[in-house]
Amino acid sequence: MSLAPHCHVFAGGSLDRAGAKRRDVDWLAQALGQREARVVCLGDGQQPFCVPGEAGSLEAGWLSSHALGALPVEGPPIFLGLDDVCAPHFAVRIGPEVAGPDGPLHGLGEFHEMRAAAMRLNGADTAALGCAKALFDWHARHGFCAACGSASDLVDGGWRRRCSGCGAEHFPRVDPVVIMLPIAQDRCLVGRQARFPQGMWSALAGFVEPGESLEEAVAREVLEEVGQRVLSARYHSSQPWPFPSSMMVGFLAEVEPSAIVLDAEELEDAQWFTRAQMRSALAGQQPGCHPPPPFAIAHWLIKAWVQEG
Repeated sequence: MSLAPHCHVFAGGSLDRAGAKRRDVDWLAQALGQREARVVCLGDGQQPFCVPGEAGSLEAGWLSSHALGALPVEGPPIFLGLDDVCAPHFAVRIGPEVAGPDGPLHGLGEFHEMRAAAMRLNGADTAALGCAKALFDWHARHGFCAACGSASDLVDGGWRRRCSGCGAEHFPRVDPVVIMLPIAQDRCLVGRQARFPQGMWSALAGFVEPGESLEEAVAREVLEEVGQRVLSARYHSSQPWPFPSSMMVGFLAEVEPSAIVLDAEELEDAQWFTRAQMRSALAGQQPGCHPPPPFAIAHWLIKAWVQEG
């Protein structure tokens, strides 16, 4: 069941993360050894291994856990959860050569960049793979204790690290990011970064800073990036974003329209569009303007505002 107006890509996972059970080392070992256990591989850059689906779609390349003996696994597996029949699911890091001509996965599928794969995978697979990517990214960056500098060890099936020196415990972190569509009556304000594809305009976004609420972050970011004063901020939905470990929190931000004052370090350009223009853009009929794809929460913020009119 979705608790949000729209169940975004990387959300909607169906696995039970079994938080109490994953603390048990013996239980994890037994789960990995089960005949029903499934494992998915992530290669360099946390690229997921996928197999072809129907009509050009992809499916996560779930393997029997017994296949691990033939694979050059890098580090311990991460426990992702139990499916609806209690089959354990894990993820492992592995070199991309395993899908090459001489590799054990040759002919079964390919490693795909996560963003590209997410647009072709089903929701449950995308959520599981996004979770795995975020956890592997976290482990890659937190091999040493922030308190004393000693090496830390992966525990709880990958959901915690314990310092080998001082015993400090470290848990995966999620960085909150506000993403907002500034609106004023029948217009919305969207921006462009230099890295965007030609003609793409999107909502504004920025990290939440210490000592501020989500609404305060919305007001600060809009003022800093485009010089508009926010009058109110209305929550829409949120999206886990594993690049590497953010939580995108979406808002529609009513602003007092004024001259755009652009932060050139953040944006290449910003522009007002009417609701009619954005409706055409969503339909692919507005020259020089198209929103982000449905893969991104920004698409749904724009669509929600268009549908209100």
